[in-house]
Amino acid sequence: GLTNDARLVLDTLRSAAKQGVIVSNYTRFEDAERRGDIWHCRVQDSLAGSTFEVRAKAVINATGPWSDKLPHSRTELRLTKGVHLVVDRRRLPVPDAVVLTEGNRILFAIPWGERVILGTTDTDYDGPIESPTCDAEDVRYILDVIATLFPDARITPSDVISTWSGLRPLVADRNGNPSDISRRHEIKMGEPGWWDITGGKLTTYRLMAEQAVDQVVARLGCNARPCRTAVEPLLPPEQCDGVSTIVPPEIGQAVVEHYTDREWAVHLDDVMIRRASWRYYHRNHLEIAESVAGWMGARLGWDDNACRAEFERYRRATEVAGPDHPVLKGPKCGSRVASVEVV
Repeated sequence: GLTNDARLVLDTLRSAAKQGVIVSNYTRFEDAERRGDIWHCRVQDSLAGSTFEVRAKAVINATGPWSDKLPHSRTELRLTKGVHLVVDRRRLPVPDAVVLTEGNRILFAIPWGERVILGTTDTDYDGPIESPTCDAEDVRYILDVIATLFPDARITPSDVISTWSGLRPLVADRNGNPSDISRRHEIKMGEPGWWDITGGKLTTYRLMAEQAVDQVVARLGCNARPCRTAVEPLLPPEQCDGVSTIVPPEIGQAVVEHYTDREWAVHLDDVMIRRASWRYYHRNHLEIAESVAGWMGARLGWDDNACRAEFERYRRATEVAGPDHPVLKGPKCGSRVASVEVV
């Protein structure tokens, strides 16, 4: 099966907000000081450029690949990179997910609507955490495996519609290859009231959350009800229809307004990349982005200069190592409303 990881994060946040949690997007933790039994945390609002203080009896550092960079963190990580490629399903018409082997590595070809996702890699990484890239070498590695097992498909880099890269924040172990490193998780209180949670996998994230909160509850002596995370859905189906799906939703103004009004989207790339995944699914994503920028602008009060700035920000975010990179040469941007056909 297939899970949309970005949608899983957003639906987890939406579920938390329903329970009264305050969600603050584009907010950066800068530092914290413990006074008595209270943590005084300095937090920056990246949109407003202002700094404010949050006070708490407990702080959980669950920042993934950034977790060892936070002040007070006691974590040690080994970051590994995983890359995925997206091709048209007509070029590789697999009916179901296919497991591919290459030495002791396992790769997959997974149907995704009218697309197929190919991947993934598992290599050590020491570059910028916020922008791991898919390199030509990554593309060649995956396509070589595909060529070995599906020689008649003749998939080439020109067939690649999009790529994405992610980082695995593994508990540090300098021995062995990246694929040999355990995906176990650790939850440790390094200072009174400060917990670091590291490692783990997407499939165990709710177990990790339950165990972390159980430790906090026990430490603070809270009179809490038994945890329900193992039996309670994040959201009811009616709150996901048309906006939170495995295959990207249809392109339209209504779904964009949902993302701005109910999912904290404030930039064009918030919608195109992390809410709707239209950037990864459609080859003509730049044309689509023009339409989305107009819809977002009408909702968020952008003038023409702001719309152009958002489009330029998005264009830069989706470039890969310059215009001559062999992967992801995007189409030229036009001014017409984007077509919604699958291309």
